[in-house]
Amino acid sequence: MGDKHGGLMAENLKVLVWGHVEDGPCAYFRGHQFSDELLKLGVEYRGISRVDFDIAESGKDMLLPDAFAKGLVKVNSTDIDWADVVVFRRYYNTTLECKHCPTVTFDYNVAASHEHGAMKERDIITRLLWPTFEFANHGKAIIYETDDDHFNIKKWNGYIKDVIPEYPMIEAMAKRADLITTSTPTIAKRYSRFNDNIRVIRNAINPALYERTAERPDTKTRMLYYGSTARMRDYVGDIDDRGKVTGGYGGKAVQDFAKELQRVFIGMNDNTEHMVMPLFDEVYKYVESIPGFCKLLADSWPEIGIAPLGGDDFDRAKSELHWLEYSMTGAAFIGQRYKGEGPYEPVRDGVDGLLARGRQEWHDAMKKLVKNPNLRVDLAAAAKERVLKDYHYKDRAKEWADAFKWAAENRGKKVKVS
Repeated sequence: MGDKHGGLMAENLKVLVWGHVEDGPCAYFRGHQFSDELLKLGVEYRGISRVDFDIAESGKDMLLPDAFAKGLVKVNSTDIDWADVVVFRRYYNTTLECKHCPTVTFDYNVAASHEHGAMKERDIITRLLWPTFEFANHGKAIIYETDDDHFNIKKWNGYIKDVIPEYPMIEAMAKRADLITTSTPTIAKRYSRFNDNIRVIRNAINPALYERTAERPDTKTRMLYYGSTARMRDYVGDIDDRGKVTGGYGGKAVQDFAKELQRVFIGMNDNTEHMVMPLFDEVYKYVESIPGFCKLLADSWPEIGIAPLGGDDFDRAKSELHWLEYSMTGAAFIGQRYKGEGPYEPVRDGVDGLLARGRQEWHDAMKKLVKNPNLRVDLAAAAKERVLKDYHYKDRAKEWADAFKWAAENRGKKVKVS
């Protein structure tokens, strides 16, 4: 993985994302949606979904890490050599995982003797190659990008068993990066302990994704809540250490006016019908494709869109994406209000959305929107105008291009000597 050139060339800057660039909202909204605009700005942006390698005959009976350590693995570095900038995102599943229990491990010997049999091998190559990026003078700029504070992940999050074993690698990537990019000031403050070079690049919206193709269903006022089934804890509340249900004020406020609302949920995962169906009048399954999801969101015709949150430190670091998306569909927004910083700080309460904290505030906010159609229209119109002005993806693409170019121009200043 040698350096192709001493300085930046006049040709397009080449940015390689270490992983898929289309799968899931994080990959899409934090990268892939800007690809065409970035190209206009002189940045080629693409991902690498796999790294091919060959194992020498003498290493084929060895465990892959052992063969790699002995220099018996030859990696195809074509994609890496192509890049000027390499972006590492969030975390990588570099453990071996049991399909039948919560066990995860990095140790092949542990995996081989596991009581449930062979464990699932996932992304071993990232763990093997990362030291090359961390220590070698390879001439690539390194960016670490995250839109979640993984160091505050909670037990309710289904990904916790995957994330915690990756903490050393996440920290190493954040420390080594020439630049960290993130979606909120909260995350930037928390990750500043690893790196001084941090840029907040807010999420953005492509309006074309939210163009409607269906007529409004003939129902009562349409209230929408979306997210995976795991986020139902924000809607119905969570159980604290004493067994008491806390939160769930958004869901309670919806129930207060259930007779006047058509309650819609988008994002149900398989085998969770029992958790979702009793609470809503319309339920739609989770959609993997982001353009497909955005179309469904628009065609659900929400008039009220809500974003309650449980309120822990992981939630506090989330972004205002729900507000952006609801705004593009013409829905008046109610989001979680925090004491101090939180995801919906950018929302101007009473101008382009409503913010609520606690049982009474959520009830009052819902009542305002249910009883006053004109207020719904005014809030939704103001929000859409603001989002198009301040969160348009074409403008945000310029921020990403500038970040990539800055990283390339300042590359290598954090390279360690092994």
